[in-house]
Amino acid sequence: MGRTKPEHPVLEAGPVRLRPFRAADVDRLHEAMSDKVAMRFWDTAAHARRIESERVVKRSIPSTPEYWRVWAVADAADDSWLGLVNYHDGHVRNRRATIGYLLHPGWQGRGLATAAVGALVAHCFGALGLHRLQAEIHPDNVASRALAERLGFRCEGLMRGRLRVGEAWRDSLLYARLSGDGVVGAK
Repeated sequence: MGRTKPEHPVLEAGPVRLRPFRAADVDRLHEAMSDKVAMRFWDTAAHARRIESERVVKRSIPSTPEYWRVWAVADAADDSWLGLVNYHDGHVRNRRATIGYLLHPGWQGRGLATAAVGALVAHCFGALGLHRLQAEIHPDNVASRALAERLGFRCEGLMRGRLRVGEAWRDSLLYARLSGDGVVGAK
């Protein structure tokens, strides 16, 4: 008899809800992921074709919770797609994972990413019992660095030439937080 995967939890976070992706999320996701400015710090190039965004949604629906899981960040009032959060490179047995997040450009600057990522961090340290979370952030991504710091992450150093996007190599700053580092949430 095979093991059943745990249900994909829905996480409530004030103005946003973290829920599983749906096929209906593709258009809004594509708006964000085809925007070169929004994608300038992401780990892939901006999407040129809608099918690339469709693939992201299809890959995001099933998951292997021991290693990765993706949530759609949705407006708590009308459930419309606003962004995504995830943990990946997970080693749940070793109690660590890397997190990522992207918010549609039209919804940035309103505290929604802080609420969404804060809920993700709380879930990872709480329900999953992780000990360490990390985020790899482009050095020029001031907003993302500030968000990580608000949530108790500390910069541990520069990883030179860490990521290849297209033909360009990018540096990343490694931010990390341990489970005992303080309260999750905006300061």
